[in-house]
Amino acid sequence: MASGRKRKRQVVDEPAEPELEEEEEGEQEDEALEVEEEGEPEDEPRPRRTAKTRAPKRSAVAPVPRQKAARKEMPRRRDPRQPSLFSRMGPEKVSRTATRTIGSILLSLLAIGGLVVLFQLFAGSRFFALKGVDVVWPAAKPGVAPILSAGDVEEIVRRQPTMTRGVLKADLEQIREELKRNPLMREVEVARLLPDRLRVSVIERQPVALARRNDSLIVCVDDDGVMFGEAKNWRKGATPPPIKGLAEGGDDAKEINGRLITTYKKLMAELDRTEPPLSSQIDEIWFDKNADVRLVLTNKRGAVLVGADDFRTRLNVALDILAAISRKDLDTLNVLRIGDAERLLSEKINYVNVIDPKRPIVGLDE
Repeated sequence: MASGRKRKRQVVDEPAEPELEEEEEGEQEDEALEVEEEGEPEDEPRPRRTAKTRAPKRSAVAPVPRQKAARKEMPRRRDPRQPSLFSRMGPEKVSRTATRTIGSILLSLLAIGGLVVLFQLFAGSRFFALKGVDVVWPAAKPGVAPILSAGDVEEIVRRQPTMTRGVLKADLEQIREELKRNPLMREVEVARLLPDRLRVSVIERQPVALARRNDSLIVCVDDDGVMFGEAKNWRKGATPPPIKGLAEGGDDAKEINGRLITTYKKLMAELDRTEPPLSSQIDEIWFDKNADVRLVLTNKRGAVLVGADDFRTRLNVALDILAAISRKDLDTLNVLRIGDAERLLSEKINYVNVIDPKRPIVGLDE
């Protein structure tokens, strides 16, 4: 009986062992969860779990970890005991690099020097010797031949010392300056036409008047008041009366002559504005220091002072006076307010001053 009860107790007590094992496993899981969740912030304190309580359900969304501010790393200083870059390179490596660099520089200099020598030898060869000069006149008017011929320009170019070195080494600026010394040339441009020719573009001075110099030589004058060439260079039809009194030297000669040429153009335009043209009765045009105009008449009839304005009207008054004197017309002379008219009929007239047309003055030869 006793053995039967003991066996029965053992049978009854055996189911209690799994409960202890489950309780121990639950505590181990709780401890594991506490270790994993340690350090994570919790909004509310969790209830203490026992073997009989069930673990709460974990959220499927992981908590947002806190971001820690990045620390700035200070630059590390090189340890003075650490060898530098150049100290790592042995003296043999440094000397080898320097030798290669110097060698490369020397080779480059030798190559450049060789090219320069070859260029000098090649540029002075017969291949670049001058064979001809092409001369053009870009501003020439159709049907009007230039004053200078192409042969004259080429002769000046060939006389330059730099042309002995060939076209490639010729000093174009020096050739241009030498060409501009010719007073007939206003503008000059020189260009190379390799291998053996030059191109010269010439703009000649265009004469607008003739002028008598102090040495009595008649030359041409352009718009700028520059005197050049000779009277034979005038190619605009009838030869106009020459001007006397232009400045031939000085720093302000060009400026003075420019103003006088402007007055000359105005004078000629007024004299020939209507019929009959009066410029054909003028032998010379003189300018005095005040830029007043004195017209020397043809056939030695004296001079007429017309001032600086109203040229045609004043000249007509002077021509009427001279015509009345030649006819010995005292009535007309009295109408023209000429005093001592009878004396004028027997004397030679030197000039007629009509700067004030209402009060003309007749001068006699002394």
